[in-house]
Amino acid sequence: MEFAFAQSVRSDPSTTMSTPGVPGAGMLSQADVAKLNKTGANQTVQAKARAKVEVTKLAKIINLACDITDAELVGGGKIKQDGKLVNLNLYEISCGSGMGYFLESRELQTPIAVSCFAADATHAADIARGEKSDFFCQLPANKDVRIMAASLMSSAGTACAVDKFRWFGVTDSGQTEYTEVACTNEKGYFLKTPRSDPTAQATVMSCQEAAQRGLKCRLTDGGPLSASMSKQALLDSVKQNGIDCEPAKMRIIGRESESKRYVIELQCPQQPQGLIAFIPLEGNTHKFEALDCATAAKEDIACQLTPK
Repeated sequence: MEFAFAQSVRSDPSTTMSTPGVPGAGMLSQADVAKLNKTGANQTVQAKARAKVEVTKLAKIINLACDITDAELVGGGKIKQDGKLVNLNLYEISCGSGMGYFLESRELQTPIAVSCFAADATHAADIARGEKSDFFCQLPANKDVRIMAASLMSSAGTACAVDKFRWFGVTDSGQTEYTEVACTNEKGYFLKTPRSDPTAQATVMSCQEAAQRGLKCRLTDGGPLSASMSKQALLDSVKQNGIDCEPAKMRIIGRESESKRYVIELQCPQQPQGLIAFIPLEGNTHKFEALDCATAAKEDIACQLTPK
């Protein structure tokens, strides 16, 4: 089993990752996990107290956004790294915010945190491949990851009876983790959980808001565009606003939650820097706007049609 994190949350996960993970981050392999001396459940009060002291130190080193409420040593031992045996301890922690993590402490290395969402995704991928996998969050506050997602959504101001969820990844900077959540009312969201700012709170984006940043919902319909709108109407608006572009490709990104403008990407020879257009239709009084890909990136909108 390998933990893996997406290198960028702005990419479509179907093309950037097959299982969750951080390439090259030195996470435990399935063989490493099998070699650990695992601790049992129902640990003593003293053992849990010792674990909490240790994980508090580890969390502080990486500035993990977690007010630790419970902790256990999952296992420990020696593993081979670069031809040498190194000491390793693996802990599970729960946080006052509702999040849960595994914390890996490896000799002479910076600690690594893996959320229960990421661990759950890896566990499911292992099972789907027919591999044995008992590595998933098991502390009382962590063991139902669906409840964890619902709790975080609620604390972010969005009530959601969680039907399904899908761990998406962590930003390149490691500051924020993203999980897609589908509610029983068929609404879908991206849950943003901070990882390295203890004062930050979880936030929620609708699928349409996420689409503006290059994030694609897959568990729900991300919000159909208006039936009265057509691709040709979008292209006509681009021309009517004086943009020279005979598109070879077009991508409908979504619709703004506040200004209600349609957001599209166009690839055309007349615009070698790429083109993102914000198009008001159907009596929308907001202004038309066009940005090249470099400028759009500063607004957290990622081009996909124009080569970088």
